[in-house]
Amino acid sequence: MRRVHQVSVTLMTTLLVTSLVAAGAAPASAAHPEGVDDVTDSSNFTVNLPSATDHYPGDQNQQNGSIEYFVIGQDAFAEQGADDGLYFNWIIVHAEYEGVDWIDYSACTTDNTEAFGIDRGNNDSGTQYDVDLVARQKQVQFRDNGIVIEFLNWEDISNDPPYMAAEDAVVAAQGAGSAAGPCLTMTDEPGWYQITAFANGTVNDNARDEQPSESAEEISFELSSNYIYVCECDSRQEAEEELGPPPGSGETPTPSSGDDTPTPTPTRTATPNDDTPTPTRTEVPEEETTTPTRTQAANDDTPTATAQPQNNQGGGGNGGNGGGGGGGAAVNDTPTPGEGPGFGAVAALVALLASGLLSLRRR
Repeated sequence: MRRVHQVSVTLMTTLLVTSLVAAGAAPASAAHPEGVDDVTDSSNFTVNLPSATDHYPGDQNQQNGSIEYFVIGQDAFAEQGADDGLYFNWIIVHAEYEGVDWIDYSACTTDNTEAFGIDRGNNDSGTQYDVDLVARQKQVQFRDNGIVIEFLNWEDISNDPPYMAAEDAVVAAQGAGSAAGPCLTMTDEPGWYQITAFANGTVNDNARDEQPSESAEEISFELSSNYIYVCECDSRQEAEEELGPPPGSGETPTPSSGDDTPTPTPTRTATPNDDTPTPTRTEVPEEETTTPTRTQAANDDTPTATAQPQNNQGGGGNGGNGGGGGGGAAVNDTPTPGEGPGFGAVAALVALLASGLLSLRRR
């Protein structure tokens, strides 16, 4: 049976922000925040596994997976009152569903990060960016169920917290192309999985790169990604054939169309058309009707048969028994159609000889 997993990948708010800043430590654990607005419908969060083997279950591709993230949230910023952008405090990725961890990041380090930045104006291609978010990280934890990223704050000397405008995009890539290469391990269980991201930041109420006022609002929101398949499949089409379409896609026609390939049936109906030469065979008897021509040949023989009695009668019925006997024997032979024309000449010769004998006797 196909199991569908909607994975809640949670990006959480800070826990005791004041104490964390003072201690300089990241939260020890992650928990799903309450009262967070879901901005999935007004944003675009796309997750991509760049290689076919990245989709393979973990027992077949351990610590060898890569992943890419693309986040656009212009409308979401407007809904949250952050039209002028915000400064990130936290981004936490928690890949867990009902107690089952489906992406293991624990083998990763910052060296496995190929790209993590902000694309100003969302006009760069791929995972290219304009602002490096790795340089703005204060602390990062790679766990067996996600990533916890704490960014620099205004009190840190090294740098300022990262600023994201409403029209910008966040891009990230882990694994392939990085200094240390792939590091992720997927769950062993095939299925469709969805990532939900959560972010926390301070709304910008001053000029860009200027610290927000003390009254600036802090907002938190979450958004869900596209569905990702995990299976030993080399394409999405193959995944849908094995797992079925992802939930809510309405793509059920895909497997049914594959099953509906009884198109060979029209081909079968075409074969009777090939058998239609059977009417041509009925034309063969028409050629056999040449037998009537043969009956006509027999009809041509009958006149000679009728002519023979005339010769016999004229040959002398009184004293021509020999001639009459010869003539009768010839008449009995007329049924042979092939001998019909030759017999007429013989009968005439016999009649001629008989008349000659009669004339000799008279003399």
